[in-house]
Amino acid sequence: MVKPRKFKTLKTFTAIGVATIAVGMGGILLGVRGCNNAWNNKEIERLSSYTVSYATGLSGHTEYTKYQDGSQDLKIYPGLGHRLWDSEFHEDLDGDNKIDRIRRHGSELKMNSLRELLIRSQDYDTNKEKFDEADANLQKIIEKYPLR
Repeated sequence: MVKPRKFKTLKTFTAIGVATIAVGMGGILLGVRGCNNAWNNKEIERLSSYTVSYATGLSGHTEYTKYQDGSQDLKIYPGLGHRLWDSEFHEDLDGDNKIDRIRRHGSELKMNSLRELLIRSQDYDTNKEKFDEADANLQKIIEKYPLR
């Protein structure tokens, strides 16, 4: 009969358990990040548009699309993706590199998740910081991913 291995102290057993959990969680997180990169890091080029999507954080991603008419949009899905947490949709309708509309959505797991709709021509004075931040974010993405 094989005797079970005995740990000399409870501390040793606890340390081994904690280390096993830490290694397992690290492996899961690396796997999630790897899948996010594989699924979201891509470019789609068509006659009428160019789209680049890239992973952000553990499992979020951002999609930038430039259209043939000069308009462009930016979809931002933070955190665990666009189904579980808030997302944003920024639109530059006239191609002047200024965001014309900002849409903020809550979780798509519930109906009517639109939380905020800002239109530059009407809401800029009261939401200057939001529009300026969105403009700066768009500019960074344009510089990083120029139209091909």
